[in-house]
Amino acid sequence: MRFYLSLFFLFLFQLLFSQEITQRLIIFGDAGEINSKQSFLIQYANKLTIKDKTKAFFIGDNIYPSGMGLTAAESEETGNILRSQFEGFRSLNVPVYFLAGNHDWDHSGKNGLAKLKAQEEFLHSFNDKDLRFLPKAGMLTPEIIQITDKVVAIVYDSEFWLFPHHNKSIDTEKDQFIEDLRKMVNENLDKTILMISHHPMVTYGDHSLIYSWKDHIFPLTDAWPPLYIPLPGIGSLYPLFRTHVTKSPEDIKHPLYQELIQRATSITENHPKVLFISGHDHGLQYIEKGKIRQVVSGSGSKQSHIHKRKPLKYGYNKQGFSMIDILEGNEIKVVYYIDNPKDSLTKSYETVVDFKDKP
Repeated sequence: MRFYLSLFFLFLFQLLFSQEITQRLIIFGDAGEINSKQSFLIQYANKLTIKDKTKAFFIGDNIYPSGMGLTAAESEETGNILRSQFEGFRSLNVPVYFLAGNHDWDHSGKNGLAKLKAQEEFLHSFNDKDLRFLPKAGMLTPEIIQITDKVVAIVYDSEFWLFPHHNKSIDTEKDQFIEDLRKMVNENLDKTILMISHHPMVTYGDHSLIYSWKDHIFPLTDAWPPLYIPLPGIGSLYPLFRTHVTKSPEDIKHPLYQELIQRATSITENHPKVLFISGHDHGLQYIEKGKIRQVVSGSGSKQSHIHKRKPLKYGYNKQGFSMIDILEGNEIKVVYYIDNPKDSLTKSYETVVDFKDKP
């Protein structure tokens, strides 16, 4: 009898105090390789949609290893990778938005712009107003999406800022982007802003260039996680080489990446409610650092190590995705889903975002 009374009061509590979900955003980053877990996660994400209240975002690295194919055969193969991501959602009438990542830009290669435009054209070929590529291929210009009357999303192509093969200086485009972003932020001071791009403002994954003892002793696990071959001494050369010699703009310590972070966050620092949503690092993270609230959802098809640091409130180094629920009281709830060994979807972490400054 006591058990049933407990269930009754639990149900009553949830009925009285739970807030209705007004909109749901399902976030997949780095989902551009068809494998069993990628297919599983997308299939189950389809089941989490709420009719007329859901939008799906694929936030870059939509096609591994180097973006949309430019020949007929490559185009068909890479097109199937995109289909694997959006077809289930569109069959449920869920709007789907694609953003670009560095792999979509030809893995930051010389054919980047051509491959990006090919991806955009492929998606446009469906003549579906709710299947969109944002912003326009080869443009840094931020675009705004109205989520609710009190929540907006601002999306932009962060790889444009970092791409090394532009045929001219992009300083003018950068300055215009910052001014456009400033205007959008100032016009929405009374709303919550979801700032969505491929590259995070803060991360503790592989692109943070934080190295543990494992990276020095077992450096080959960076290429393939099970490859535990001890290489002490020699293994330390890889972190040094990557940090001080190659200096990829895709790593957060690179000056170009630091410039993007400094300029973008300086605009948002006085806004009371901004949540950054990104992929790029192949894991799940929720970070509270100073005024920055950062969701990293970059393990749609790949995985890598996440380093434990105090601002990291949640980290998971295998495949999964995130979900942003906007509640009726305009609170923002972040939920992370993973698969467990029994092939069932598991809610691994959830939190209502606290926008107060953290040390």
